[in-house]
Amino acid sequence: MKLIALMFCPFAFTTGAFVFSGVLEPMAAVLGVSVAAVATLQSAFAIACALCGPLLAQATRRLPPKALLLAVLALLLALNGVSAMATDYQALFILRLLVGGVGSLAFPLATVLAVAGVTAEDRPKAVSAVYAGIPMSLIVGIPLGSVAGNAFGWPASFVATALICAAALILVWRFVPAAPLAERATGQSRFGPPVFAHLGVTFIAATALFAMVGLIGPIIRATTGFSGTGIAAIQFLAGLSSLAGVRLGARLVAQRARFALLVPFGLLAASLSLVLLPLSLSAGIVSLFTVAGMVASVCFGPAAQSATGALVQSRLADLAGPAATLAFALNGSMIYLGQGLGIVLGAAALTRAGLSAAPLAGLVLTLPGLFLAVLIARRFSDPIPFKEA
Repeated sequence: MKLIALMFCPFAFTTGAFVFSGVLEPMAAVLGVSVAAVATLQSAFAIACALCGPLLAQATRRLPPKALLLAVLALLLALNGVSAMATDYQALFILRLLVGGVGSLAFPLATVLAVAGVTAEDRPKAVSAVYAGIPMSLIVGIPLGSVAGNAFGWPASFVATALICAAALILVWRFVPAAPLAERATGQSRFGPPVFAHLGVTFIAATALFAMVGLIGPIIRATTGFSGTGIAAIQFLAGLSSLAGVRLGARLVAQRARFALLVPFGLLAASLSLVLLPLSLSAGIVSLFTVAGMVASVCFGPAAQSATGALVQSRLADLAGPAATLAFALNGSMIYLGQGLGIVLGAAALTRAGLSAAPLAGLVLTLPGLFLAVLIARRFSDPIPFKEA
C-alpha cells in the first residue's frame, strides 16, 4: 500500500495541472477571454512549479519528508477548492501560480519516500511505481475532470481535483512510514554533465509534446468532432498509452541499452507527425482518416514522454546519489517548465497559423532532443554510470 499511496501524489498533482484541458472553450466563454488565454493557465501552473521546485527542495531539505508531503497535499486540497469558486480570469491565474508553486514538491517527496530503505536493484521499480501516478491521472483524473466540467460547469473540474487531493492526503497519512532525515540530508553529489544532459532530455521531451497536448481539447474537436465524453475517452486512451510508456521505460532501464533514449524520442516524433497531416488536410472536415490520425498520435505521444520520464528519473536516482531529492525536483522542474513553454509555443503557433502549426512546432523541437539522446549514448553511456547503493 505504501507505493499505491505515494502514486496518488503525482496522480493528484498532475490531475490538477490539466484537469480543465477538456473544457478550454467553455471556460474561455464564461471568463470572457480567448482559448489561448485559458491555455496559459496551464503555463502559469507549470512555470510556477518549475521555478519553485528546486528552491523549495533546498529550503525544506531538513524537514521530515512525510510531514512536508502531508502539508503540501493539504494546501493543494484547499487551493483547488478555492479555484472552483474563482469568478474571473485574474483570480484563477493567481491561484494556478500558487497551486503550481506549492505542489512542486509533491512528486520529488513521493519519490524520495518511495526509495527510502529500498535496495539498488529494487529502486527502478519503486520509482516507476510512483511515476505511474502521472499516466493514471490521464486515465482517470483528467477525463473525470472533463466529464465533470462539461456536465456541471468548469468549476466542477477543480472540485474533482480537490477530492483526489483529499484521498492522497488520507492514504499517505495512513500507509506511508516516515523516512529518516539522514537519508535526505547527508552528503553532497556533483551535478556533472550526465545529470544536466538527462535534465535537458526531460525538458525537450515535455516542450515538444505539450506544444500539442496543451491544446488537446480544440485539436480533438477539429480532428474527430468529439466533445465532452468523447474528449474524455481520448484522454483515457492517452492515459493507457502513458502507462504503457512507464513499463517501456522500466524495461529500458533494466536493459541499460546504450541508445535507450532514442526509442521514446522516435515515438514522440511519430506521434506529432501522425496528427500533423490530418490537421493540415482536413480543413475542419472530420473523416475516418482524421480520427485514425488523432488516435494513433494519442497512442504514441504520451507513451513516449512517460518512457522518457521513467528512464531519466531512474537514472537520476543513481547518478545524483545523496542529492537525489534536488535532482528529482530539478527533473520535475524540467517537466513543468517544458510543459509551460510548450503550451505557450503551441498557443502562439495556433494563433498565427492555425491548429496544425501546434504539433508542427512540437515536431521541430524533437530534433534537438534526438541530438541530445545520441550525445548521451556516445559520451555518457558505456554504460550510464549507475552507482550501487
